[in-house]
Amino acid sequence: MINKKPVLTAIIVFCALSLFAQIGGTGVYQFLNLPVSSRTSALGGVLNCVKDDDVSLAIQNPGLLNPSMDNHFEISYINYIAGVNFGTVAYAKTFDSAGKKGTFMAGMQYINYGTIIQADDVGNILGTFTPGEYNYFIGYGNQWRRFSYGAQLKFIYSSLASSYTSTGLAMDLGGFYASKDGDFTTALVLRNMGAEIKPYDVTREPLPFEIQGGISEKLKHLPLRISVILQHLEVFDMSYINTNAPVQTDLTTGQPIVQTVPLSQKIAEHFIFAGELMPGKNFFIRFGYNYQRRVELTIPDDAGFVGFSYGFGFKISKFNISYGRAAYHISAASNTFTITTNFSEFYKRVDKGEEGKEIPAP
Repeated sequence: MINKKPVLTAIIVFCALSLFAQIGGTGVYQFLNLPVSSRTSALGGVLNCVKDDDVSLAIQNPGLLNPSMDNHFEISYINYIAGVNFGTVAYAKTFDSAGKKGTFMAGMQYINYGTIIQADDVGNILGTFTPGEYNYFIGYGNQWRRFSYGAQLKFIYSSLASSYTSTGLAMDLGGFYASKDGDFTTALVLRNMGAEIKPYDVTREPLPFEIQGGISEKLKHLPLRISVILQHLEVFDMSYINTNAPVQTDLTTGQPIVQTVPLSQKIAEHFIFAGELMPGKNFFIRFGYNYQRRVELTIPDDAGFVGFSYGFGFKISKFNISYGRAAYHISAASNTFTITTNFSEFYKRVDKGEEGKEIPAP
C-alpha cells in the first residue's frame, strides 16, 4: 500500500505544470490547458480562430472542424524538463463528400510526470511511481453559411498514485465566423465545462473552466496572418502578487508598501499575439508572445525570452512536419514535434471510363 505522504511529491509536480495554464492552482486537470501541437506551442499556447485542415486546432475549438480535415491524422509530442512529457493524438472524418452532415473527431491527450521516488516519513525509499493524466475526447462540428459551430466531450482520468486517482467529464463549445473572402475570422470558445465524477479524496474540485475569444486577419499583400487570442474572459483580474516577496517600508510614513498591479497589466495579461508567415505553399514560420506567461514566470534579474515562442513547419511527401519551442523560464523551454498526414493520399482514387472500365486517377 502506498503511503499518501509521498504522493505530495506528485501533487507538487502536478501544480508546477499548472503554470502552463492561464490560472493555475484553482482546480484539477490543469493539463487540459497545455498546447496541443507544435503549431499552438509556437503561437503562444492557443490558436482558436484559424480554420484550415489542421486537426489539432479543433481540439482547442471544435467549431473549427470542417471537411478539409477529412481523414487527417495528427500526433504530437512535447518534451519538457525533469522527465515530464505530454502528447496528443487526433483523427477527423467527414462522412459525406459535401460535408453537410458535419465532421467528427476523436483522440487522446496525455501527460506523464516522470518517475518519482516513493519514501516514508523518515526518508526510507519504498520504490517509485509514475503519475499520469489522460483526456479521451470526441468532437463534432458543422457550418451554417459563414458561421461554424462545434462541441467536444471529454472523459478525463488522472492517476497521481495507485490510491490517488480521479475521473471527470467535461465539454467544450465553440463558434467561428469568417468574412466573405475568408481573410478575417473570429471565434468564441467555452472550454472545460464539467465536473469531477470521482475525486481524489472526499472533496470535488472545479475543472479549469475558461472562456476564450480570438480574431485573425490574413494580410492582402503579404503572406502573413496575424492572430490575437483573448484568454480567460470570465475573469478580469488574473494578476499574481508574490506574498513571499520582501516587504518594503515607506520611509515617510513608516508603513509597509502594499503591492498593486496596474490596470494596464491586468488587461494585457488576457492577450496572446501570434503570427504565421507563409513564404511558400509547403513552408511556414510561426511566432508568438504570451504576456501573462512572461509576467508570471520571469525572474527580476533576467527575463530572457520568457513568454516568447517560435517554430516552423514544412511538407515532405505526404507528411507535414512541424516544430515549436516556447520559453517558460530562463532555464526551461518546451520542444514540440508534430506530424500530420492525410490518409486519403495513401491510396489512389479510381474513376470509371465510358465503357465502365476502372481508370486509376493520375
